[in-house]
Amino acid sequence: MIKIIKYPEFKTQIQNQPVQLVDVRNEMEFELGNIPGSILINVQSSNFEELAKEKLNFKEPIYLYCRAGVRSQLAAKILENLGATEIIDLEGGYLSWIQNK
Repeated sequence: MIKIIKYPEFKTQIQNQPVQLVDVRNEMEFELGNIPGSILINVQSSNFEELAKEKLNFKEPIYLYCRAGVRSQLAAKILENLGATEIIDLEGGYLSWIQNK
């Protein structure tokens, strides 16, 4: 199941429990700024699926974000196809995060 949620709910959920928080942007974007606690798995890399299988537990909720919400939707669909059961995507991506901080 893929769920897109707004900043306040996303922030609350990732702060109140240990979560799998994944930034699906590229390395340069990640280095310029990211949500604390997130790991980088670039959805546009050729080994995205392999890295996701290696680093994520598909039975636990996976929280995703990208820059504005487009790439994270692509990543969510890929992860769902790989067997992830709960995927939560930040509406508006990192731009929404920094605008609301």
